[in-house]
Amino acid sequence: MLGSFAGPILSSGTRTGEAEASVESTRLCARPELGYRDSADDSAPAAAGVSRSDPNLAIAFHHAPMGVVVAQPDGVIIACNPAAGQLLDRDPSDLLDGDVFAVVHPDDRADAQRHCARLLAGGTAVLRHECRLRLRGGRTIWVSMSISPVPQCRVRPDRLVIHIEDITERKRRESELSHQALHDPLTGLANRVLLIERIRQAMSGSRHARPSHLFYLDLNGFKEVNDRFGHAAGDAVLTEFAHRITALLRAGDTAARLGGDEFAVLCEDTEPRHVSTIAERLRAAAAEPFLIDDAEIILSVAVGSSPAYASPTYIADPAALLGEADRRMYETKQRTISVPVPAPRAQHLLPTPR
Repeated sequence: MLGSFAGPILSSGTRTGEAEASVESTRLCARPELGYRDSADDSAPAAAGVSRSDPNLAIAFHHAPMGVVVAQPDGVIIACNPAAGQLLDRDPSDLLDGDVFAVVHPDDRADAQRHCARLLAGGTAVLRHECRLRLRGGRTIWVSMSISPVPQCRVRPDRLVIHIEDITERKRRESELSHQALHDPLTGLANRVLLIERIRQAMSGSRHARPSHLFYLDLNGFKEVNDRFGHAAGDAVLTEFAHRITALLRAGDTAARLGGDEFAVLCEDTEPRHVSTIAERLRAAAAEPFLIDDAEIILSVAVGSSPAYASPTYIADPAALLGEADRRMYETKQRTISVPVPAPRAQHLLPTPR
């Protein structure tokens, strides 16, 4: 009951004795478990930030659920709690005298050191920084670090108190959400939003001496595939076509599904004389039979293209370039309207039972 609580837990009698015993236990196992070290005097726990006169501090440090590291301004670790050792996959005592930046991923290390220098220079009272740590065996985790300085006083030099939290799962979910927001869920290709951004980037500067070209693709007769073979077969056709497009592209090119049976391909740094060859390869990718279950489905594709010159109109509205390529695709369809286009059909690969 609340009425039975009689003041602070360390205020008197038995509670004080129990706490002192607990602190003494913590101090005696400080090296292997708490990770305590004091360069001047191992017998003076106050110099390591764990005060014998305040046993609550030692208990809180040892049992904190979050990793806590105390370091010198140069990054040398002088204390760490068991939670930090577990997070870093190391015995806490093995971390003493090591460099806290040594476990930071090489690609993130300079940025972490730069932020820490800003903290020490008085640029901020508390630094919150996210970075990757590289553990033993090459495993990488994401962590959030909250770092606060302990100003110099008479009995100890400047120190940094670092709280470390594992945010790997959060980062994974953020990455998934980001990917879902910019990619087609069926094919995995870029969606319209990402394609527009790639067009904007391609025209934002002179990254390449040669222009980019945008190709707009529309599968002919795809509706009949869904009607005759079902939507599952239609999805399989779209997914396979996406794989074929991707296989044709270079590393810097972008393939996108715009919706339904419409796709787009952005080829950067492309010679104008190569445009017709690219279009023909895209048509050939669609003309190759699609093997779905025991059926062979034959389709074709209409292709329109537009050069992605850095014109004021397209820079201001990259979607306008997409509209132009779409218009040219339909012009291609109109010009070839008299040319027989194979209707989607299936050739059974397995003998039909009699």
